[in-house]
Amino acid sequence: MTMPECVGLVAGEGELPAILARAMLARGLDIVAIALSEPIYVQLQPLVRRLHCFGAGQGNKIIEVLRREGVRDLVLIGKVSKDVLFRRWRFDSRAWRVLRRAKSFQDDVLLTEIIREFESEGIRVVEQSYFLPDLCPKGGVLTRRRPTRREWQDIEYGFSAARSVGKLGIGQTIVVKHGTILAVEGMEGTDEAIRRGCRLAHEGAVVVKVSRPGQDPRLDMPTVGVKTLQVMRDGRATVLAIEAGKTIVVGGEAFPRAADDSGISVVAE
Repeated sequence: MTMPECVGLVAGEGELPAILARAMLARGLDIVAIALSEPIYVQLQPLVRRLHCFGAGQGNKIIEVLRREGVRDLVLIGKVSKDVLFRRWRFDSRAWRVLRRAKSFQDDVLLTEIIREFESEGIRVVEQSYFLPDLCPKGGVLTRRRPTRREWQDIEYGFSAARSVGKLGIGQTIVVKHGTILAVEGMEGTDEAIRRGCRLAHEGAVVVKVSRPGQDPRLDMPTVGVKTLQVMRDGRATVLAIEAGKTIVVGGEAFPRAADDSGISVVAE
């Protein structure tokens, strides 16, 4: 892909928008960012000169700004809670058009229609991992502690179950122990799914997080970080298993250090 001089960034919640912005700046790119909330606007303000703030349902304003700023390449990154879809407030005509085209509120369906809307205006959506290649581990045990034989069995079972669930568009995270599914991620997100599963496991839960089968790499990639490990530690979980090359790991050197300090084994397969 030819490196664009100016790249757009539509930023949801979490650490990733600022991490991505720094990676873009390191490559000498000019950034036009749309923050989808005030906290993200504040987070990006020291980094991005051309920064705007609109709600997720203000599609007309978002595209108007991107076109006016000359954006031709765009990255979508960060979490946007789907509960706004059920409140259905402050949606403009463009947002309603996207929702009407979508056959369901499943992540892939919604994000595919959002991408289609941007591309209908000549704005190409590019992969997150293109700018963050160093944050996607390629494989192996990433920590000092290795899983036990029982945990390896749960990892394999968890991957199989998570991929099956992913085909239904339900979620990307499974919590398992002794071959028993304790929690499946729903709309509440990864951390809450881990908490539910760990309450049932009491200790020794294995957390597996995967991308959806056939997932478009331009869509929201599975992401884990130090906060994920903190939730696992609080729930006395012992293993985090992620998909090699398809999961973004944030936190840099603090991530494996936090895992080691908590006695958690992290595996990329």
